[in-house]
Amino acid sequence: MAPPAVNRLVVEALSRLFGSEEGADLNIQFCLEEDAAASGGADLGPPLPAHSFVLRIACERFRAQLDRWDEAPPASKRAKSSEEGASRPLLRVPLGSEAELPAARLAIRFAYTGQVHASGVREALEVLWAGEYLAIEGCAAACSQWLTDRLAATGAEESGSSAAPAEPAVLRLYACEDLWPSEDPRFAAVLAAAKAQLVWHFGSTIAALNTPSLRQQLEALGPKRLEALLESDDLGTDSEDSVLTLLATWMRANRARTDAATRKRLRGLVRLPQLSPQAVSCLLLLLAADYETKGPQHPAGWFPISSTEAAIVSSYLASSEACRQRTREAQAAAGAPGWHNTTPRKQCVPAEGLPFPWSISKEALTAALEVLQPGQAALPCAAFSAAAGGDVLAPWAEYMHEGSAVSGTLTLLPPP
Repeated sequence: MAPPAVNRLVVEALSRLFGSEEGADLNIQFCLEEDAAASGGADLGPPLPAHSFVLRIACERFRAQLDRWDEAPPASKRAKSSEEGASRPLLRVPLGSEAELPAARLAIRFAYTGQVHASGVREALEVLWAGEYLAIEGCAAACSQWLTDRLAATGAEESGSSAAPAEPAVLRLYACEDLWPSEDPRFAAVLAAAKAQLVWHFGSTIAALNTPSLRQQLEALGPKRLEALLESDDLGTDSEDSVLTLLATWMRANRARTDAATRKRLRGLVRLPQLSPQAVSCLLLLLAADYETKGPQHPAGWFPISSTEAAIVSSYLASSEACRQRTREAQAAAGAPGWHNTTPRKQCVPAEGLPFPWSISKEALTAALEVLQPGQAALPCAAFSAAAGGDVLAPWAEYMHEGSAVSGTLTLLPPP
């Protein structure tokens, strides 16, 4: 067995030095950025005891500052240590606001420990930014890895529990898009893991639409998160029709958060050639008519497609396979939205179908049957079990008195 690269006792001793007066030879004082040059005031929190030998190794910014101090000692920038009575140089570090202070201290802590001590996804992103700002080597990469591991851990917890967390890590990550580093290639691995976890969390369009908690989370998604969901081949569906329904459900709650460009991108993620003839004739052609007659600014014009484009889809579904192939190639070459990916999505409905258990209370059934007369029908309201979820359709059990017997059927109707 190969010996450890670093003596464990040394690593533990260095970790314990963070914030300790033991061996400290300078203080770090965080302050507001506009007052960084001031000798006093606008301080953010108490001074942080620090050790130059750690900062020189772990932080390019501090190393440069300490080198300047070696050339010209900052006699005017000294702070008294009330505990030891010794004078130590004061290194002032400007921050944009007091809210940045916890992450900045955690970034310094990383320099000592090599560990990300974040309490959650947002704080890990804040530490990532602080580490980049302070030029602490390895901090951003460690934060990206921490986020990737947290996404994986949350996914494992959800798969092993029937009660998923109210807001899994992937949703918290997407809620912090303002903190994503835009040009860090290391963060690409985080986004790839997040996209996979987002799709895994919702599972399928059927689950997202018919499970109340998932539908609420769906409606709370930002446009970029919805794009990541809809563009995935791993999003399960019964057919592309439910993808269109899912987009309509999200748009009903979020149209005000979109502009024309966003709606066009989202429309392009619906795989038009995979829609059923029924969806094209009953929905797509009507959506196109609303878009053309009422305009893109009207709520009814949320799906930007022209009547000509919708007619092409309708003609495509009625054509032979050879004609379909030519149409797919022509539309893809022209860059027509909705034609760049024409492969079916993962089927989420097993061959035997999906079970949706339902029941009627004994009291409701008894009350309905007691007054049922020959030739009449009773419609007591039934209910799906909690496992089935959803309230898109409500079950109604129809019982018909046929003289010598009573027969029953189940009807699905919109909820009252």
